[in-house]
Order: sequence, then structure tokens, then C-alpha cells
Amino acid sequence: MFKNIVLFVMAMAFAVLPMKAQLTIDGTPIIYDKLTKTYLLTVPESVFGSTYRAAVVLDDGVTNVSVNGQQVTDSVNFPLVDGVTGYTLKFRNKNKVTTTTLYFTYLPIMCLTGSFTNDYTIAPVDFIMPDGNGVQHYRAKIKRAGSSTNLQWIYKRNFHVKFVDDNDEKEDVSFFGLRSDNHWRLDAGSRDMIRFRNYAANGLWADFGTKSYYADKQPKARSYIRGSHVEVFMNGNYHGFYNFSEYLDRKQMKLKKYSEEEVLADDSVTTITSQQIHGLMWKAKDVTVQTLFVSCGQDPVDNTAASWGEWELEYPEIDEVCPTDYSVLYNAVKFVSRSNDNVFRAEAKNYFDLPVLADYYMFINVVFGIDNTCSNMVLACYDSEVDKKITFAVWDMDATVGQHYLDIDGYYHGDEIQPENELEDVPTNMCDLTLNRLFMRVKTLPEFQRRVVNRYWQLRETILDPDSLVARYRRIYDRLDAAGALDRESQRWSGIDEIEHRDLVFDEEMEYLCDWLRRRIAYLDTHTFACRRGDTNGDGEVTITDVTMLIQYLLNESNTDGFNHINADVNADNDITVTDATMLLTTLLGQ
Repeated sequence: MFKNIVLFVMAMAFAVLPMKAQLTIDGTPIIYDKLTKTYLLTVPESVFGSTYRAAVVLDDGVTNVSVNGQQVTDSVNFPLVDGVTGYTLKFRNKNKVTTTTLYFTYLPIMCLTGSFTNDYTIAPVDFIMPDGNGVQHYRAKIKRAGSSTNLQWIYKRNFHVKFVDDNDEKEDVSFFGLRSDNHWRLDAGSRDMIRFRNYAANGLWADFGTKSYYADKQPKARSYIRGSHVEVFMNGNYHGFYNFSEYLDRKQMKLKKYSEEEVLADDSVTTITSQQIHGLMWKAKDVTVQTLFVSCGQDPVDNTAASWGEWELEYPEIDEVCPTDYSVLYNAVKFVSRSNDNVFRAEAKNYFDLPVLADYYMFINVVFGIDNTCSNMVLACYDSEVDKKITFAVWDMDATVGQHYLDIDGYYHGDEIQPENELEDVPTNMCDLTLNRLFMRVKTLPEFQRRVVNRYWQLRETILDPDSLVARYRRIYDRLDAAGALDRESQRWSGIDEIEHRDLVFDEEMEYLCDWLRRRIAYLDTHTFACRRGDTNGDGEVTITDVTMLIQYLLNESNTDGFNHINADVNADNDITVTDATMLLTTLLGQ
């Protein structure tokens, strides 16, 4: 099958971009990798798996062109375009003969040129999309991102990318139909043995996470990021595939902006700018008593600082609004750490977005998010002037689905993160969930635990069905594999320090991941989220005794010992009423 005739313009290429005369196909330049001395061309995904025919036009000075030994005159056929088949390309440019190999991908290609550190550096950024529209040229401020992934011995790093115009002012840009903004992120997944766990986990949360308490005001608010995989070249060298994504910030979560107004100073003559804080956002950067909600610590809060107790201020940034206001976060930590049980039960809903927190707690148990229970937590308040309630968002989900952030017991697949374990019982986890007082306390709220279990079983029929989960991860794997990105990633980054000099064997890792998911759901079904509707006394049977206990509970809720709130919610509506007793009695009479 022949695709549309395309333009094939050839010339010698020594660098990536910017470039002079390059080999282009239908307006799309091929990109030269100095490490392997090969070329990569991105084409529409529809081209893959078929013959690709191209009309040929040569730049001045280019002669004697051949592809796989076949002389090229006015056209050339690529008999099969896929992610692994290479075509021998030979040509003469003036007096020099070049023999190389051309490979194909259908992922966008992103080229960065510059030396990047922990400080922002302005550099050119070029995108080559598989749409035949040539090169999109941008300028951006770029710096390294992350903490543990930004150590000296890390080679495949994460990056912040902030686009700017010719005057170095911020410039909003949209990619892949996503939001228009100047701040984007390149996520390397450098310690993830399959490189896309974070990408997949964000997609999973996006598909079921409960909307925040302010969704009626901001229906487009997102507590997750979206992105697309791209193949990155750094200074002419292939640098692997990345997830080029939105950034989790105020704009993503649609928090209310701080406001400014001109007011008179005390002298009634001078005018000053008064700033009013509304939306707030923090990220937990490390393990402390504050990020664990154990206590407020000994040091007083400094509203002129960029962090408090390793809660890093994300919005508003301290260089824009100073002093800031940590009182919302401080009071929430104080409430969790000091309130008695009766007060906590009565007022927790005023401090925390409990429906979102219930989904978050269930979610990190499903994916075994060992690094998302105290660090890599994101909290936000929509408008502290109106409602000081805190909601939650997902962030940095690399250490999930059987992946550790440390090389414990080998290959980052230690025994403690196998699917038959409880997340709370991970003994070697620096962020041991049992230490997180917020999670421990909300679990004591019967309505919270009921919601968690009911929500799990609701989703168990669809999104959390093992076949559905495996298919979700398999689709991502298959797409990267078919594009050839997994093979190129393995060749580029196998044996590096951040994975303890191991090889990247993606097919084996995928088998491990799929097996882990199936075993995890089986375990959650029978342990963490086990539920036997109607067994109100928890003895493993459903009898008239359970009806009696349920009626006693309804008559005098506080005096029923041994009552199982989850099993008693027979109709799984997150409330225990006479309807549950009626359904249970009807079931027993019908047996």
C-alpha cells in the first residue's frame, strides 16, 4: 500500500538544530544522533506498518544517493516503516561520502541545545511533530528538576521548561491539545525500570479521582497532569524518551489568584500595593513531623520563608507575595496532631476535602505509592478568604506498581513492595504510612472507611478490574514499543548509575508489572478492602444476629461494640440507615 507522495530533500547534516540544508521528508527534517551516527525521522502513526513512497529532490551538492543499495533518482520506496527497521542511507555531499542508517518513529521529537544546571538558562527548543509541518522554534528558560533525581550521579534528568519570547517574557504555548501555559516539565522516569509509571498513574487518577470541593466554581480544575511522550535530543545526542507534561500548579488546579490593590500608606500620602492571598498550594519535599502531621515542630512559622517543615510553598511564590500565609496548613497539622477523637470526628470535614482524600487513600493503596504518603504529597486551598479546606492532588508517581525508589533487595523490586503486602506495613519505607497521622486518624472515621471500601468496589467493576488495569499499562507499553522508543531508550540508558548499572529489559519489566497488578487486586479484594455485605458483627456469616446488631446500632449508635460499619452498609451508599436493615432482612428471608 502506497501512502501519499512526499518530498524527500537530502543534504549533509552535522548537527541537530538549528540547521542549514537537512534531509527532509514532506517538510519534516530527519534528526542526526551523534552518539550512534544514525538519523531519526518522525512520521504520522498511520504510516507505520506499510510502504512509504517518497518523491526525491536533492539539495545542491548532494549526489549518488541510495537507500538499501537502490539508487535514488526521482522517488524512493520504504517497503516497511516501523520502529526498528533501519534503512541504509548513502550519499555524497561534494567530496565526502556518508553511509548511515535512517530509523522511524511516530513520537514528536524535541531538541534542546545548551548546558543546564539548577539555575534557569535560556536556550533554543525545537519541536518536530509528525505532521509534516517542519520545525517549531521556541526559546525557553530551562533548569534541572527534582531532588533525588537531581543528584550529581544522575544522568537522565528531569527538567523544568518555561517558554519565553524574544524579550525573555513568559510566553504561553500549547502542545498536544493540552493547556496553554509557559511552564512545562520533562519527566525522565530515570529510576523507573519501565519509564512510564508516573504517566500511567496520573492517567488512572484522572479517570476516577473525585472532583475537589470547589468544582462547582472551577469545573476545569485538575488534580493531576497530562502529557505526551516525546523523543529528546540534547546537544545533538539522543537522550531517550520523556513525558513532556503540564506542570501541577495554581493554573492546573484553578486556585484563586492573589489580588492586588493600591492603598494609602500610614502617612496618608504615599500609595503602596496591598496584596491579598486567596489560593494556596504546597508540596511535601521530605519526611518531617509536619509532613507526617505528627506535630507542628519546634520552630516558629516564618511567613517570609519559601517553606515550612519541608512543606514547600508552590503558590503564591514567595518572590511574588511576601509575606505569605502558612496558617491554613499550620492549623490543619495542629488539628490532626492535637485534637481529641470527638473533635476530630466532628470537624475533620472542615479542614480536609474528605471525598478527595478517601479516593487518594484508596488510590495509593491500589498502586502501592510508597513515596506518596508524606513526601510527594500536594495540598491546596482554593480560596483561604472563603473556605480554608485543603484538597489533594497526585504528583511524582514513579515509585508505584511494584517499583521502589531505592534499590532494596535488588532491581528496585524488593520483597516489601510485593502486591501481597499492606502499604502501611512497609518496614523499610522512610515514609512509613503508619507514621502519617492524617491517614491513621481519618481511617478511624466510619464514614471515611466506608467510602474508601465502597469506592473501591464500585471501581472494581470497571477501571480497577485487573484486565482493565493491565490493558491500560499495556497500551502505553505497546505504543512506545511500536515507535521504537523502548529499544532506543534501552540502548541509551542501560547500565547507568541511577539504576545500579542494570540493563533496561522492558519486556521482562512489563511481565513483572502486569503480574503485580493482577496479584495486587486479588490481595485488595480479600484483605485491604475485603467486604461481606450484611456481616455486621464480622464473624464471617450473615445471619439474623447481624440484623439484630444493625437495628441496635440504628437505635443507639454509640453503644454497639464490634460493629462492622463497612459490612453494615448493605446498599453501599456510604450511609447506614433503616434501608440497609430492610435489605438485609429481605435477603435472609429469601434464602
